[in-house]
Amino acid sequence: MRIKTRKASLADTTHLIRIRLMAHGGFNEALYGGLDQSVEEIIETELRDPESTEYYKNYWVALEDDEIVGGLLSFPFDDQDPDLDHPLLPEERLLLEKPFEEIDAPGTYYIHALSVFPEFTRRGIGSVLLGLAHEIAIISDIKELSLYVFAENKGAVSLYKKHGYRETGRRLLIPHPKFIYSGDVLLMTCQI
Repeated sequence: MRIKTRKASLADTTHLIRIRLMAHGGFNEALYGGLDQSVEEIIETELRDPESTEYYKNYWVALEDDEIVGGLLSFPFDDQDPDLDHPLLPEERLLLEKPFEEIDAPGTYYIHALSVFPEFTRRGIGSVLLGLAHEIAIISDIKELSLYVFAENKGAVSLYKKHGYRETGRRLLIPHPKFIYSGDVLLMTCQI
């Protein structure tokens, strides 16, 4: 099967939420769970906010036979929202961001979320999405890509290494029961 990609639209909202939740391994649930809005409602609000880097126009979807099978959320690292500003977010939850803030990659093209739905893995879709991010970075005249990945996510780490990414930073995650992974978060970068 040939994998195609296209820019996301608001009609893809359910899939975009799934892409982000899968890619972040429980982080969104840890950060936003138990607030007045559901995690999905909070993400949908961000998808609709043109001032947010999580705006739907920063997403791409991968399709197989016109079915969405995964996707990518990416943008220049320096454009990302400086702070989480959800008005109902308890301050102690902001500590979950600390390991990510301690290792950053200014000046890079940042892959904020990349995921392939489990029923479609091992078909080269992740490679197609990484190639797309590479192309966008070139068009944007950015010479390096970056992403965060949980060190325990061996499949993703292996995929990124296969595509030339190398570990440039590592921090211990602040443990949370909603996280799928524990241990370290890695910053990986790739020169173009």
